[in-house]
Amino acid sequence: MIRLFLLIVLTLAGFVLLLNAFGDPVARPVAKTPAPVTETPPVPDEATLSEALGEGAGTGADGTPPADLVQVTSQTPEQIQRFPGPPLEPSPEYAGRTPPPAAAALPEGAQGPFMVITGNRVNMRAGPSTSDAVLTALDGGTQVEALGPTGGDWVNIRTPGGQSGYVSGQFLRAAN
Repeated sequence: MIRLFLLIVLTLAGFVLLLNAFGDPVARPVAKTPAPVTETPPVPDEATLSEALGEGAGTGADGTPPADLVQVTSQTPEQIQRFPGPPLEPSPEYAGRTPPPAAAALPEGAQGPFMVITGNRVNMRAGPSTSDAVLTALDGGTQVEALGPTGGDWVNIRTPGGQSGYVSGQFLRAAN
């Protein structure tokens, strides 16, 4: 055990000597002499400044600012949006159509029970199976009307726009 410890210490000492001899001289630590400590000059008070600058500190005798004074507004650059990007346009399949309102009410005559979509984006299908065609996708939080039993794997629903279809029951909860 002692031999192993000595071998490690000798190996590390050898590396240090090699790096010291052939290493980058810029990377070597240089002994620095401490900078002499000087006293800081006293900070003048307002009266001293007013006397030194004349009446109305920072202004001329007639109250106007000095000619060499640079105004702050000329020093601050104007904030410009550098990369605004192109203006937004609707995708081709929605060109000319207005988007439906975000919180559309259910159609008149809706009798419930009402349910809420719990997924982020849930497919509404033509039938109660994943092999049926997707009619639309419903956003999370959309309130729908259940048209049939609500306890099964698939629930027949009606959207706020009046469209009927089926949604998986795992993505629905009763509306409060």
